[in-house]
Amino acid sequence: MPSRLLLLSVFGFIVSLPVHAADEAGDQPVAVIFGEKVYGKDLVAPGAKPGAAAIDPANEQRARGEALRGRVWKAVFEDYARERRIAPTAAEITTHIEGHQRIQVHIAAENAAQRTALIAELKSPGLTEARRKAAQQHLDALNQSAEFDAKRAQELSDPARRKMQQVVERQVAEHWVRAWKLNQALYREFGGRIIFQQAGWEPIDAYRKLLDQYAANKAFVVYDPLLHTAVYSYFEHKFVYADETKAQFYFEKPWWERTPAEMKAAGF
Repeated sequence: MPSRLLLLSVFGFIVSLPVHAADEAGDQPVAVIFGEKVYGKDLVAPGAKPGAAAIDPANEQRARGEALRGRVWKAVFEDYARERRIAPTAAEITTHIEGHQRIQVHIAAENAAQRTALIAELKSPGLTEARRKAAQQHLDALNQSAEFDAKRAQELSDPARRKMQQVVERQVAEHWVRAWKLNQALYREFGGRIIFQQAGWEPIDAYRKLLDQYAANKAFVVYDPLLHTAVYSYFEHKFVYADETKAQFYFEKPWWERTPAEMKAAGF
């Protein structure tokens, strides 16, 4: 299931950016987010360093917009989650890990079946050269995946490595559970369309309504018109939308608690 760029999923908004609390002479804030003034020099893209070599003006403006969007969205979504006490429980984290493990077992079984079928197909003398090449490439990819899984299993036979892996598993599960619960709450409150992204299905209309609500309450104010547009630029992308029935199914119950057959039957 899910793994988001563009938005990086709801919790992909959580980025570390520099903060300048004090005003400098003649320096006007470009925005105020929950009472915190944000200056142009604060808007550094993740991974970049203040004072680095100048870049193309268009790219610099884009980077500044993305940095501000990250700050605004992070602040708004975190406040919404805090107000509604949205947080993953220990039991939910455990069920996510178990659900992920079931999916991995299912995928491994499907891959093994495909490998067996491809090996048999490649023995057929009637294959066209194009089909033989495609089948061999697919088999090679499956073999590489199987080798990686076997190597990983061997590494995790070491107790220390396995313990570290379990810590990482819980951290990842906590991230996904929190994201899904937040999206579920937004969908239930605001409804609207949902879209497919790499990090899962998102209630895109609910995102917009939430931002508009916080903006109307002056939780964040953006003075620069270009930066204000950048805060909302995510909604300008072309998305693949799910119908209402599919949306209701997705947010009715955590996807990791459903079987692969259930998800497939529902069109996921």
